[in-house]
Amino acid sequence: MTPVLEAAGLRRTYPVPGPRPWRRSTREAVVDVDLALEPERSLALVGESGAGKSTLLRLLLALEVPDGGSVRFRGAAVTPRDPGRLRHDVGVVVQDAGSSLDPRATVRTSLREPLECLDGWADVDHDARVDELLAAVGLDPEQADRRPHQFSGGQRQRIALARALIANPSVLVVDEPFSAVDPATRAHLVDLLGTLARRSRLQLLLVTHDLGVADRLCDDVVVLAHGRVAEAGPIADVFARPRSTAAQDLLGAVGRLPEVRA
Repeated sequence: MTPVLEAAGLRRTYPVPGPRPWRRSTREAVVDVDLALEPERSLALVGESGAGKSTLLRLLLALEVPDGGSVRFRGAAVTPRDPGRLRHDVGVVVQDAGSSLDPRATVRTSLREPLECLDGWADVDHDARVDELLAAVGLDPEQADRRPHQFSGGQRQRIALARALIANPSVLVVDEPFSAVDPATRAHLVDLLGTLARRSRLQLLLVTHDLGVADRLCDDVVVLAHGRVAEAGPIADVFARPRSTAAQDLLGAVGRLPEVRA
């Protein structure tokens, strides 16, 4: 079966300014990365800080041009100039929910915006869709006319999730979504994300340093280290019998996989 999202030989190098312009060096952020989000499965990208997760995600979402390699979505090439179905079929939740919401706009306005920009939603009642998604993420639709600063951090994360789902994507990319919330809120959000993924048959591409969340939500894992794939495979196998030093170090740092309790 054709992978839903596939990377082959991705490379990205950044210049590192030195004290003298003619002596600039380079830093390899992503090095010959291959990965695949397979049909009906969810994938976690894990690794220590600086492992290359964020750069790889930008390349996969066609937000940056790779120095080498390719990205394909449902078999079609994806580039920043021609993102194809990627922009319509993939929703994204960023780490800082507040940064994805216009502080001057009401929540209703922010959630309606994707529907007004994408094809196929002209005949849909946009306000009804906003109310439906807010209820689905556990918020009162009557609060839709408030602005982001009037909500807590956990509520803003729920709003960001609703916005990512508003146009009914088939894939949801979630980038470190729970790092800025307290443990109780984190547990509820993890439970909510898992429920929504099952109910809507969403495939998740989860970027996280939290192995417990990855184990709870994903089927497969790619372990990154120094911009390279250190290990990849079914998450139960990799976490039970890690072969790479990077995976062993990650698991050793937590001792055992933390449980995520709602």
